Amino acid sequence: MEADLNMHRAFGIAVLAAMFLTPAVGAEAPAQTMSVSLAREVASKTVALVESRGLYPRQQAEYDRARMALLAMFDGQPLEIDRTGLYTRITGLLATLDTNGHSFLIPASHDLTTRSTQSTSNDLPPATFQVLQTSKGKVLRWTPPPVVNSTTMALGPYLTRFHDEAGTTPDIADACALVVDLSEQTGGNAWPPLVAMYPLFSDANNAMWVDRDGKRTTLMNRAGLEDMRQRAGEGRANPLNRFDKGPLAVVTDKRTSSAGEMLLIALLGEARVQTFGSTSSGMTTANATYPLPDGSTLVLTQSRYALGKGPVIHGGIAPMHPINPGESLVDRVASAAEWVAENSASCRATGRK
Repeated sequence: MEADLNMHRAFGIAVLAAMFLTPAVGAEAPAQTMSVSLAREVASKTVALVESRGLYPRQQAEYDRARMALLAMFDGQPLEIDRTGLYTRITGLLATLDTNGHSFLIPASHDLTTRSTQSTSNDLPPATFQVLQTSKGKVLRWTPPPVVNSTTMALGPYLTRFHDEAGTTPDIADACALVVDLSEQTGGNAWPPLVAMYPLFSDANNAMWVDRDGKRTTLMNRAGLEDMRQRAGEGRANPLNRFDKGPLAVVTDKRTSSAGEMLLIALLGEARVQTFGSTSSGMTTANATYPLPDGSTLVLTQSRYALGKGPVIHGGIAPMHPINPGESLVDRVASAAEWVAENSASCRATGRK
């Protein structure tokens, strides 16, 4: 089933961009050089992946020059290749792609998975819940924290903290509307928070992946998210179930980036959503990760996003309700909470003050 395939391939998507992850504890630094045969394998696999799956270059001639520079390292039949030089030329190749700088190489001395396989619920920041009082009633604010781990191991601990904190938040049952605050979503793995918020998505969600040839694939599927939740072993009732209908407010920030923008686009796929805050950072592309023969990892941008049949999204996403000069995060959250309470039938029905 296509939707199910999307859900399972997507744990490699939206990996933390524009920074190298912390080296694995105890990992040895790789040698400064590598054999020419290994270096050739790294270069060849990179080129093959870029040309078969990556977004197209901004200018083909620019890409061709970078490709020639990479392959020129093997001229003259050297016995060894400088690792830093190889990585620099691969980075130059990736820089020619139309990806907003979102494709990059993680060196062999940095590890995507070692820490995640040791993850426990205590390794993750808590999913922040707060009940806000508005003029029309109480509103729940949820600020999903970012997740650096890119593997499925991150999901179970994330959901545990999500449910544990919801269960200890005073007055959460009194909230008549919801604000999702993406101001802390600075990048990483989008799927744990997406699974946590699965009740907010409907079958009519129109968020799309768009590949390099323009083919559009549905991004969200509530049944698929529910299946992922069950496989993670979390059986408690989701505290967001009550907000599956009615208006939904979303707060954005200029730091909302990469995985955070994937969450934003998924939420914008619901017609009931209104956004408040600042334009997001502009890392609005989706990545997949590929191990390379020397232990390094290629993070390759393979698609962009769109809403329905609308234009493909490039760059930052502007809010529907921009902040005014001098407004703080507290101000924009308060504005979002007032709007969602004012427009919520649940708030009007309860008449809470």
